[in-house]
Amino acid sequence: MMIVYIQRIVFHVMIASCFCSSLHLEAQQVADTSVVQTKRSGLDSTVTYSSRDSTAFSLKKRTMLLKGDAEISLKQQKLNAESIEIDFNGSIVKAEGVQDSINGNIGYPRFEDNGEEFTGKTILFNLETRKGTITLGESKADEGGYYYGAKVKKDADNTLFIQNGCYTTCTKPHPHFYFGASKMKVVTNDRVFMENISFVVEDVPIITLPLGIYVPNKTGRTSGLLFNIPFVSTADGIVAQNLGYFWAINDYMDAQFTADIFSKTGYLLRNVWRYAVQNNVNGSLSIEYGRRRPDAQSEYVNSWRIIGNHQQTINPQSRITATFNIATSTFINRFAGELSDRLTQSLFSNAGYSSSFDNGTTLGIDVAATQNIVTKEYSVNPNITYNVPTFFPLKSLTNGHSWLNDIGISYFVRGAFSHNSVRSITNRIPGNPLLSDTIFQERNSSVIRHNPSISISPKLGYFSLTPSISYSENWYFRSLTRSVNQIDSTITESVEMSALPMRETQFQASLGIGTRLFGLIKPRMFGINALRHTFSPTLSISYVPEYTARNSNNIRTYRDLRSNRDVEYSRFELDGGRGANRGSTFVNYSLSNRFEAKLKQSDTADRNAELLQFDVSGSYAMALDSLNWNAITMAFRTPSIGMFNLNGNAGFTLYDEEKNSFGVMSPINALLLERGKGLARLIYASVNITAQFASGTMSLGSEIDDSSSSQQWSYIGDRFTARTIDERDNVDYFGERGKGGRPLQFPWSMSTSVTYYYGEPIKGMINRRFDARANIDVRLTSTLNIRSSFSYDVINAMIVAPSISIIKDLDCWELSANWYPTGFNQGFIIRFAAKASQLRDLQLIKRNLPIFR
Repeated sequence: MMIVYIQRIVFHVMIASCFCSSLHLEAQQVADTSVVQTKRSGLDSTVTYSSRDSTAFSLKKRTMLLKGDAEISLKQQKLNAESIEIDFNGSIVKAEGVQDSINGNIGYPRFEDNGEEFTGKTILFNLETRKGTITLGESKADEGGYYYGAKVKKDADNTLFIQNGCYTTCTKPHPHFYFGASKMKVVTNDRVFMENISFVVEDVPIITLPLGIYVPNKTGRTSGLLFNIPFVSTADGIVAQNLGYFWAINDYMDAQFTADIFSKTGYLLRNVWRYAVQNNVNGSLSIEYGRRRPDAQSEYVNSWRIIGNHQQTINPQSRITATFNIATSTFINRFAGELSDRLTQSLFSNAGYSSSFDNGTTLGIDVAATQNIVTKEYSVNPNITYNVPTFFPLKSLTNGHSWLNDIGISYFVRGAFSHNSVRSITNRIPGNPLLSDTIFQERNSSVIRHNPSISISPKLGYFSLTPSISYSENWYFRSLTRSVNQIDSTITESVEMSALPMRETQFQASLGIGTRLFGLIKPRMFGINALRHTFSPTLSISYVPEYTARNSNNIRTYRDLRSNRDVEYSRFELDGGRGANRGSTFVNYSLSNRFEAKLKQSDTADRNAELLQFDVSGSYAMALDSLNWNAITMAFRTPSIGMFNLNGNAGFTLYDEEKNSFGVMSPINALLLERGKGLARLIYASVNITAQFASGTMSLGSEIDDSSSSQQWSYIGDRFTARTIDERDNVDYFGERGKGGRPLQFPWSMSTSVTYYYGEPIKGMINRRFDARANIDVRLTSTLNIRSSFSYDVINAMIVAPSISIIKDLDCWELSANWYPTGFNQGFIIRFAAKASQLRDLQLIKRNLPIFR
């Protein structure tokens, strides 16, 4: 026998028909790596191995022993351990850990095979057949979690046979819970077979089933049954929700068929389809149908709902999107579980195509629909739009400094059609509102709207001019004519259709001028190096010409014999045509004030801080014969100064009020200043304060580092090593090794807002609202949180919509309790569930909300 001890030497060993017929040894001081190419016993591969301490060959026994961080690699297989022995007679590899100087085990073997990882106390593996056994083996599951057992046998196709096997998603070396089985068979990317199953918590069996089952074990989506734990409701009886089947059709589509069963009140059937093709097409379709009654004595009501969405990218410049939501009014009332869903009154749907072109123009085609589930009214509105973005036609014809360069032109056209179903209530017997009929009238309208615009912003010294000219033209294809029946004074309507468009035009113009003034002082005290005030006054005039029967054929009149007056109307009224107006000319003013500070910093440049924004605005109507001054509005805001944010607004009227002929106070054309009642009267004011508070700790001592309690394992070898050490023997039951009293600490955060509103549009008619809202989050321990939110109506001394939540993190489990003390959704929910997504159905829920009673 010849034994060779080599360190840091590269070997090339050629094994022919006889192991020792030829041996070539080449020593190099390069790396502690060796390559063995074998052709005996059917093994025709290159084995690469290395070790830190020693490599020992036995030519007689045809074995090799590697010690110290040993590693061997063969194709996609790699084995690491403190000690590895290779028997070339049968291509057997044995790997195990060793004891260190303090009788602790180190270097447990870790085996990787085609992406799978195994570890254990001892590993025996056949390099030729790719079969092996692992003592106290452990492996990661495909979808998360760990498999381990007393003995693991690995077949050539990566099938595992586990004796006294366990499965858990807990990351702790000594898991808080696991599913145990006397025998387990794990088929990679297929399923797991288990026999004599037990659910164990803290090493105590909770449930044992003396039978065999199997569960899917595939990565990604897999077909299978869906199941939830039923619960009991006073009104609905036994409730089982989301029972059904998930069907993974292929890589691009899946479907889900589920049912909600209420033993006393009905059922709900649900079918959901999903599809996705790369990043170009994706969407979903949900169809729901149910029969339910409010109680056991009532009749069943049929309900349904269809929800879907579709997104498709045709090319980088074209896209199709669609969302739709259609339902019966009874569906929301019978099956909606969330409070926000139960308050829904309208459903919206939309489908559209959009495309942009190389010249910047865009084309859009869409259809929007709205459904009122309370009144049963609906509308469908298809549209087509084309937009030409702003371009500057004179920019290339003038020099670079001419104001003509700033003349911009844009154009927008929209063709719209609308179909509406409008509800009206008519009395069967005139004068008797108790006998009435509900009638739905179908109304259609269509229009083509053109909106060209011209914009320019020239500068005159320190002033900026902003002229604006707006022109719009609408095309209609029918006109309305009203006439009065001289006999009974009734009004009749006639509609005239036209193949050619009938035009309606609108023109308006405005001119604005503005500038900016700056004021600066440098106090250089209290850390303030400079204060700046920016004053930005603007003045503008806007003009809208008169649009009446006197200057437009689109406005017509008829004589109402009942009121004995002339009535003007638009002949395009059925399609949304503009009504008559007397024209208007407004002078608008705005005074903007911005206050900023430059704060001194110790070791960096000064920091700019905005202190206050304060604006005043109003307008004067030149065309009116009275009440020309509109309300003066004021608004202010402070940016976030520390934890606070303050903003508010107010409105003032300049006119006095008197009682009219009906005894009601109304504005008169007399200024308060003229009557000695001051300059203005407050008609509304609102102030809002928001604040964010947070405390790293509110403690009586230093904060404790709990990072050790959330230790993560980079790979299962570390976790296995920790699991083999019985740390329970080191528990300090009597506190003899404790650090003494722990500091009291409660990290917390709170967001609050306070809003006060005062309104007095007419003197003596006062409306007040004073609300306070708060969201509070208190962390009592590293695993226990208390959250609360509520609103308080100060004027009515009433708490509105309070809720309190307690969340306990149990490492691999979570316990939560939500309580709604008052209000529409009064009740509670208690939930105890596994945190792992693959065990999301492993939960216990107790509910006492109105929908579940």
